[in-house]
Amino acid sequence: MDLLSALLATADDETLSRGERRAIRALLADAPLDGRERAVLRRQLIEAIAERVRDPRDRPIMAWLADVLALLDPDDAPHPSQAKAWFGPEEGLGDVLITTLAAAQTSIDAAVFTITDDRVTNTLLARHAAGVRVRIITDNDKSWDRGSDTRRMARAGIPVVMDATPAHFHHKFAVLDGRRLINGSYNWTRSADTSNHENLVITTDERLVAKFTKAFETMWRDLGPPQLH
Repeated sequence: MDLLSALLATADDETLSRGERRAIRALLADAPLDGRERAVLRRQLIEAIAERVRDPRDRPIMAWLADVLALLDPDDAPHPSQAKAWFGPEEGLGDVLITTLAAAQTSIDAAVFTITDDRVTNTLLARHAAGVRVRIITDNDKSWDRGSDTRRMARAGIPVVMDATPAHFHHKFAVLDGRRLINGSYNWTRSADTSNHENLVITTDERLVAKFTKAFETMWRDLGPPQLH
């Protein structure tokens, strides 16, 4: 898991939202760090942020760093758990999704109805550029919607399979690194983040991850080859 990348992704707007806090706690609970690992991560964060701060009076980004370091404090370490649930729009599902995607280290297999949130797209593109294998299955009709980012990602080299059946491809799930599942009603759109009543569940339950992985591979085979790549 690229935890450093996930943490730095939350610094782009120089604030740490409630959704980002919850996602970071879930990531730390899933893969607890020992004292040495925490010390290394603290040093990496400080070095990365120091490059961005030229004026010592630049308080917002330093406040973000203090908030993140507080989450890494062993005395405040979260208890391990297999699953977390969030409800929107109050709990910032977009931040949870983006922070979790940014932590993927080897693979992201996403089966989603539509992707129009540029923040999500930019995160997927960044992980693809970093060498993470990204695959997307989506609805063919929605790929033509105004604001759809499907073709933009395909042009960047991410393979995309589209469901061309008469029915809609209505899934909204992703399997990360073969061990973490994101699932729920949440569409990967800005309106889902800011307006809709949605839910998002992230789990490392091996049985659920295996079942969704099998479903993704079956759909990838049956609906493929990639129409966009």
